[in-house]
Amino acid sequence: MAPADERGPCVPIEKDGESLNQWPWARTFIGLDQAQQYNRGTFETGSKEGAPVTIAVIDSGVDSRRAADVFGSRLLSGYDWWDENSKGQCDSSEDGHGTAVAAIAAGNRLGSNDDFVGVAPEANILPIRLFAGGDGGDEQKSRIVAKGIRDAVDHGADVVNVSSVMLATQELADAVAYATSKNVVIVAASGNDTKHMDDKNIEADKQTFYPANYPEVIAVGAHNMDGNWYAESNFGDNLDLLAPGHGLSYPFAAGEWQEGSGTSFAAPFVAGAAALLKGQFGAEATPAWIQQRLQQTAIHPPNEFNMYQGHGILNVAAALTAPVDEAAVTSPTVTDEVSEEPTQIPTTEDDREYVAWLDPDYDPLRTEKAIAWGSVGGSIVLVTLVMVLKKIVPKGRKRGWRPGTRKTDIVPAKAATE
Repeated sequence: MAPADERGPCVPIEKDGESLNQWPWARTFIGLDQAQQYNRGTFETGSKEGAPVTIAVIDSGVDSRRAADVFGSRLLSGYDWWDENSKGQCDSSEDGHGTAVAAIAAGNRLGSNDDFVGVAPEANILPIRLFAGGDGGDEQKSRIVAKGIRDAVDHGADVVNVSSVMLATQELADAVAYATSKNVVIVAASGNDTKHMDDKNIEADKQTFYPANYPEVIAVGAHNMDGNWYAESNFGDNLDLLAPGHGLSYPFAAGEWQEGSGTSFAAPFVAGAAALLKGQFGAEATPAWIQQRLQQTAIHPPNEFNMYQGHGILNVAAALTAPVDEAAVTSPTVTDEVSEEPTQIPTTEDDREYVAWLDPDYDPLRTEKAIAWGSVGGSIVLVTLVMVLKKIVPKGRKRGWRPGTRKTDIVPAKAATE
């Protein structure tokens, strides 16, 4: 618990939400409906078969007032750093941050036309309230989050989402290693300062890029509804994926809806995807395999990797449906198959708006397929030509290659005066 003089009851946010005024574009963009035909956040196999996957949300709490419509009984009793009685089920942040993150990861279907649905709507949410909203990433917070990660692992989390950034500490690094050793996936937001996470010239107390910048953590940047890189995202060689993170509508803690942007809201899309993979392939699916699986099935940039877009845009449908090497699912290590060396020099600030956008219909084999279909088309034309010539040539030989004859058309000749 926090020091006694810092503790106090959680006061939930009371301001009004907004009406839903846009189609949830992210759902279509990442292929969510197709993915949920295969899994919705329940273990289909393995040691936890039949049980819900558990996603721990280390954030500003998850408001129990939205349990009835957004989470139901899947909102578990968790932990609160300041208020032991709230059990993490209170969200006091101005934008309902933790509630939004949890809803994106695992919210119910909402609206008459299924206007909203979380990525893993059958998964449990374990709320751990360590942030009040806007409080920062100093070493103290890093150590507190480290304890939160360990606590989540010890209380049954299969996936942990951290939609905040902080300084690196040994305690945080050890907690991430502990989670990985227990087969728990850590997903984290890269942050919204447009900083190069590998730039050692940044002052030490400003290097708030963790836990995202640890290699074993799935680091998530953001993109908008056109597939463009969200230009406030932090970037670097440990960035794994982009996910929807601009102009999003999500259930608001106090009721109705709220709209927001940032890598905080991109991360739970990936946490939900990790939960679907855990559910589909079993609790024994390793963090290393899930990380690589999401990388390999992403909508890749043309060069397959760069420090702004990582391995590309999250593609949940492909992650659930592409062929799988079953032996690799439980492997503690996997081979990194990036085709080119990661970019070492960041693009200048003036040129960042020209970072290549990613088309959700982009096919890295488009050229090869065009050539292949062109070859097929050419073959069809050639075969047709041969068949035609096979009939024409014998007739020509019989006539001695002279033009054929036909009767004069019987058409009345026009008089000159007509």
